[in-house]
Amino acid sequence: KANMEIEDVDAIGVTVGPGLEICLRVGCNKGRELAMKYGKPFVGVHHLEAHILMARIPSEKYLNNNDSEQQIPNNEQSANRAMEFPFLALLVSGGHCQILKCLGIGKYTIIGGTLDDS
Repeated sequence: KANMEIEDVDAIGVTVGPGLEICLRVGCNKGRELAMKYGKPFVGVHHLEAHILMARIPSEKYLNNNDSEQQIPNNEQSANRAMEFPFLALLVSGGHCQILKCLGIGKYTIIGGTLDDS
């Protein structure tokens, strides 16, 4: 559990693509409903870009966590700063397997990928 109240949420983020149309529609409808109900901004999120950008979030979650068997060292390189552009990303999924050069937010070059989409 996040132990949060709706007042702690700044915006409602929802995957808008790519993906299976029915799943995207259900998520968008629920996200729009929540945004309207609580007066929060509705933010459309590109599914694949979200996966790529997660690599830029510092890993403080695992620092000094006594419950975790795997500890991430508390050093500047691994935990306290975001990964800097450019970097390579490998996306492996049922329908979107690609190697990309990530130059900036919204700026990607596809180096390679699978021929099928499932």
